[in-house]
Amino acid sequence: MDAIVCEEVRKRFGEVEALRGVSHTVPKGEIHVLLGPNGSGKSTLMKIAAGVLYPDGGRVLVYGKEPYRDFSVKGMIGYAPQEYTLYEMLTGLENYMFYAGLEGVSKREALEQYGRLRETLELGEWFEKRKVKTYSGGMARKASIAVALASDPEVLILDEPTTGLDPDARRKLWDALLKLKREKTLIVATHIFEDAEVLADKVVIMHRGEIKAVGEVDELKRKAEYSFAVDLELMEEPGGEVEQLIHSSSEIVVRTGFTYRLYTNDPSLMPELKEKLAELGVRLLKLELRHISLADVYFMVTGVRLE
Repeated sequence: MDAIVCEEVRKRFGEVEALRGVSHTVPKGEIHVLLGPNGSGKSTLMKIAAGVLYPDGGRVLVYGKEPYRDFSVKGMIGYAPQEYTLYEMLTGLENYMFYAGLEGVSKREALEQYGRLRETLELGEWFEKRKVKTYSGGMARKASIAVALASDPEVLILDEPTTGLDPDARRKLWDALLKLKREKTLIVATHIFEDAEVLADKVVIMHRGEIKAVGEVDELKRKAEYSFAVDLELMEEPGGEVEQLIHSSSEIVVRTGFTYRLYTNDPSLMPELKEKLAELGVRLLKLELRHISLADVYFMVTGVRLE
């Protein structure tokens, strides 16, 4: 059975159309990553799936029920928004027990669930004895996820869970989320490509309230218009002849300062370009051919660079 089904979901805030007929399905036991910048509609879709917002049109079903209308399904959903909803003067565990009580979970059941989460999320003594106001960003993220899991939900919805974390904290959180996948269905919203690369069974590329592409990471790269990118960095401002050469070498050229990115399906482009630039006496800091990344796919699909 599909855990989440979105059918032509629409939502407007005044003049802003946040969602424009979004349809998507998340099978049970998978992690789907909504990828896009602020304003792409990720958070709005997640809030509707969590039962926090009503859609203006269409519907979202969680195990066959609309969570914003049917309270019986709310207990099956754990939601950790981007903004923390923890009480700073309480410990993580006190927050956890408080929210578990609001969900109607008995103290015994909550503590049994905490026993399982303690190892999975590496909560430790800091969660039990220190107040939230003393937590690092990584600790606060883990505490927020623990609270979302207090009712042992079937579906976990996480909005930008790794934002602001250092690389080590991000890797640890990835490990925890992949462990949770064994028994949960997860939707994760992010603008960070590494999150999608590591976590996603399916990546959902969103832009201006619409889904532009869906697929596994390798599948999205395989279906992209171009297979290779040439990254070029010059030591100085190029003259007109150099600029013309670079732009004539590819149909898509992206420039930032003295740095260029050229997309191609011909890997021989780099040595040919290197030779022509050398003939013009151009001094290079970098010239590199690589397979396209998920960031490149996002740009090709939406025309927007998130890097």
